[in-house]
Amino acid sequence: MQSEKLSLRLVFSVLAIGILGFTDIMLETALNVSFPILMTEFNVTSNVVQWLTSGVILLTSMVVILSPWLKKNFTNRSQFITATIISLIGVLINAISGDFGWTLFGRLLQGIGGGVGFPLMYNVIFEQVPEKKRGTMVGLGSLIISFAPAIGPAFGGFLTQNYGWHMVFWVVLPIQLFSLVLGWWTIQQVAPLKKEKLDLIGWLLLSIFFVAGISVIERTSTHGLINTLSLSMIVAMIVGLVGYLFHAKRIANPLINPAIFKYKTFRFGMAASFTTQVVNLTFNYAVPMVLQIVLLQNSQVAGLALLPGALGYALMAILSGRLYDRFGARVPIITGLILMLIGTVLMAFLPISLTWLTLGFMVIQIGAGFWFGNNMTFTISQVPVNFQSAGNSIFSATNNYSAAIGIALAAGIIATFQKHADDARDLVVATHSGTIWTFRVDVVLIVLSAILSLSALHFGRKRLY
Repeated sequence: MQSEKLSLRLVFSVLAIGILGFTDIMLETALNVSFPILMTEFNVTSNVVQWLTSGVILLTSMVVILSPWLKKNFTNRSQFITATIISLIGVLINAISGDFGWTLFGRLLQGIGGGVGFPLMYNVIFEQVPEKKRGTMVGLGSLIISFAPAIGPAFGGFLTQNYGWHMVFWVVLPIQLFSLVLGWWTIQQVAPLKKEKLDLIGWLLLSIFFVAGISVIERTSTHGLINTLSLSMIVAMIVGLVGYLFHAKRIANPLINPAIFKYKTFRFGMAASFTTQVVNLTFNYAVPMVLQIVLLQNSQVAGLALLPGALGYALMAILSGRLYDRFGARVPIITGLILMLIGTVLMAFLPISLTWLTLGFMVIQIGAGFWFGNNMTFTISQVPVNFQSAGNSIFSATNNYSAAIGIALAAGIIATFQKHADDARDLVVATHSGTIWTFRVDVVLIVLSAILSLSALHFGRKRLY
């Protein structure tokens, strides 16, 4: 039975788990602005260096889909402690790493930590927070995590410019240690454990789907669709998804129950979230790239250009959660959709400059702050309680997966133009053209997301006003 009041201990437990997610995303966005430097230092191309982010997000997605099983078999505290220790090891490796392979390995360990931490925070919220307070607490969780992209680019740009990219990881170490201590003392277990055998076959099939899907995006955008490897990855992706759907029908306790998709609001809300996250991460990748290569700004300026937008996201995440609790889903969700559409159009059709990129990104992020957490809260609240853990896991996995797709999509489009560049001048022109086309694709995707989101509202059974 949930109390109608929020205990300070519960708030601190959400804070502790949120800090783990905060540091994971902060490292991701901090490294994004350092990609041109890392490309030179490690002698790799843009579509290779992006695996420091998309590879991590991909592994995070593979771990996230284990969330329903982890929730039944392990306490919240044990999941959190294990995830944080794994992430700490990865951070330490990156702090002393001297080559691309070790840097990627350290980041992958952080991806495992994030894969446990992201759904755990929302599991605690949906399990322990009364529904009347849920919008605010999801907003608080989103606020904690959204401060990461708010300070990540500026933080990473400043440290990289003045002290080198390794310093980013040295600064994160004590933050994660604080999170570990806070979580140890505050995270509680409310729901009883139900020991259940891991659906290993189901996990492997879903992992094949995720890995093949990212490979399709990366490979197709750089090498085209009609080649053996691209077609093989498409076949593997289809086999993984269809195979899982057949497999899930034949066992009593599938890893993620596909029956949740019979609820129309969940289908449309999740698809809208997936599409919007793709758009969001194309901007996080493309804006720092074009600022540094085309406008010749340093990594610190590139990070600062993203700061107003990310701060706007952070502020709106908590304010819009309170709007949700008071007025329902329609007001914050529709407001967010309108702002994201306006911002994306500005990015696609106004001249590329530091001012317009900063302004357009800020409008998009303010809209995203209104929309993301409230879309998730509304969508998951529409399904029965016994499906909510699966819904949370699906949201977390698809959001991470779509983030990887967004980065791979932007990197692929830009790399397609860059590969024809013969000198530095050609590289500038190619990067400019690739960025413009990335933003134009985003306009189409954000319109699709708006249609899906409005459909989710239409089919929702709860009070919307």
